[in-house]
Amino acid sequence: MHRIETISREIRTNGFRCRQCGACCQGEEKTSRVIVSPPEIDRIIEATGLEKSEIVLPYPEFIESDEGGWFTFEWCLKNEDGKCIFLAEDERCAIYSARPWICRTYPFALNGNTITISECPGIGEAITPEEADALAACLVKRQEAEEEEENAVEKIFSSHTVPEGRTVAFDSRGMWSIHG
Repeated sequence: MHRIETISREIRTNGFRCRQCGACCQGEEKTSRVIVSPPEIDRIIEATGLEKSEIVLPYPEFIESDEGGWFTFEWCLKNEDGKCIFLAEDERCAIYSARPWICRTYPFALNGNTITISECPGIGEAITPEEADALAACLVKRQEAEEEEENAVEKIFSSHTVPEGRTVAFDSRGMWSIHG
């Protein structure tokens, strides 16, 4: 609990109020990528009825393997014309209740025990202690989920060989062939 209190205090010091402007949901594709894990993809599929291929693409930075194949880790929400595909015309999130961890905690993230803050028009705005506590708790849960995903991916990656001439993506559920 002490950790959440410390994070909450820092959030209150910086201040934050979401302006629901959609600025975090759009921009250059490279800087506005939303990386999602299989459980997050599942929540979005359940909320929307869409297929995985309609929601995500493999993370677009590929590494060449020793065997002559290519691989990447994880998935990113699709982006059209510089906007998240779930950013509605009213600049609101169409999957708000199923949104990924990064969206739930933006503009804050944890790097170890250090809180990092991305650019956002809502920084500096008043936040209640209760809202800051809830955001701090969410940040800790996000960090735990990301660490769990990373450990599972590492295990999967170390037990697979990228096939020669193939392109694959690794996530916590396996190695997936990428076509096209």
